[in-house]
Amino acid sequence: MQVNVDDILDLAKKEKGLYENLLALVEEEMKYAREGNASALMDVLRRKQEIISRQEILLERWEELASAMGVKSSRETVEFWDILSSKLGEKGYQEVIGAVIEIREKAAETLRKETEVQKELEAHLEKLRSNLLKLNDGMRAFKAYTK
Repeated sequence: MQVNVDDILDLAKKEKGLYENLLALVEEEMKYAREGNASALMDVLRRKQEIISRQEILLERWEELASAMGVKSSRETVEFWDILSSKLGEKGYQEVIGAVIEIREKAAETLRKETEVQKELEAHLEKLRSNLLKLNDGMRAFKAYTK
């Protein structure tokens, strides 16, 4: 199969764009987590799921590319990159590697931000639990007082 550098770079560009969109949503999610805005959080989660679905479609396209090249494994394997390198030549291969590095950096940044959001949400959850426990204790004290 003839492997076109531009097609692969386009695929990588689309994937990077999805990670950029996802990162923006994670930042929006943090804002709403800090505000305690549950309905806005749910909307952000819905939009994140749409992007994740689009990412899955792109991953399928990477797998189709691998299959068309005769590679039985995914792009996460050395075999994939070795065959891609042999088909693209050094210059094309280096361009693709650069694009993939950018994707991985964006994915790592997104994961870091996701972890921060998770901690923020957990902090709010702890506050809610604490308030519920105080309310429960207050209700028990009130019941004991009224007996």
